[in-house]
Amino acid sequence: MSNTLFDLATSCRVVLCCRVAPLQKAGIVDLIKSRTDDMTLAIGDGANDVSMIQMADVGVGICGQEGRQAVMASDFAMGQFRFLKRLLLVHGHWNYQRVGYLVLYNFYRNAVFVLMLFWYILFTAFSTTSALTDWSIPTIVVGILDKDLSDKTLLKYSKLYGAGHRHESYNMYLFWIMMIDTLWQSLVLFYIPVFTYSESTMDIWSMGSLWTIAVVVLVNVHLAMDIQRWVSFTHIAIWGSIIITYACVVVLDSIPYFPNYGTIYHLAKFPTYWLSILLITVLALLPRFIFKVIRQTFWPSDIQIAREAEILRKRRSPTRSW
Repeated sequence: MSNTLFDLATSCRVVLCCRVAPLQKAGIVDLIKSRTDDMTLAIGDGANDVSMIQMADVGVGICGQEGRQAVMASDFAMGQFRFLKRLLLVHGHWNYQRVGYLVLYNFYRNAVFVLMLFWYILFTAFSTTSALTDWSIPTIVVGILDKDLSDKTLLKYSKLYGAGHRHESYNMYLFWIMMIDTLWQSLVLFYIPVFTYSESTMDIWSMGSLWTIAVVVLVNVHLAMDIQRWVSFTHIAIWGSIIITYACVVVLDSIPYFPNYGTIYHLAKFPTYWLSILLITVLALLPRFIFKVIRQTFWPSDIQIAREAEILRKRRSPTRSW
């Protein structure tokens, strides 16, 4: 019976089930979950919808005349059914785009740091010394505030929601492209300072101070290249992270008890130090920049086309209002 119901339901665009018991509602959701890879969404406003909401991947409860049982069991709650459109088309799209990018970026951020240490270990014949200082990047601000499209555009063109169904923000293709890019950036990050100071008498602590600043600048500029919506908090998070990291390095290098005492003061006096950081950033991110330009020029996605249309409308709006 379940096989017949599943085959019949999947062959129809819409299925209406009348006079269904609470457990039968949950059974229908479980039928789709167990036989497909699709995510299920259940919406209810009463106690008889609780089992269905709990069975679905995402549950939405509507606070209505039948009480708050559905709201208490749901993942998202709303006062009216009409708010569902904005929840899915706007907040659902924004959340998918942010999470998809941040997953890729966190893989990149940690991998470039680990690969950098890997090249260092090979270069020093598996020495137990560490050349880098611990660092962190505040990606939470970008994960909260970044928006690729405005809510008006997403509500106007509902087909843009299909980007999540097509896995445009996170897929295996993007993952491996990111890993290849990470491998390149780690090589540039390590070997440019090594080749630049190969004829000098720089010790490992001075090289470590250079690598620490360079890796923080690199990953922050990488993040800045992908930000769609710049606000004041985003500027503070990106550029403030670089400033704070540099200040921490200065403070640590000012403590006489540490082996890297005074290294940053010696390095910063020479233009080679600043040119090395600039060369690392430009050379490491150049392939990524070229790839993005070619992809957005010749194979633009629906999101990219809608974003460019938004920019054109904003440029024309002052003229029209005048």
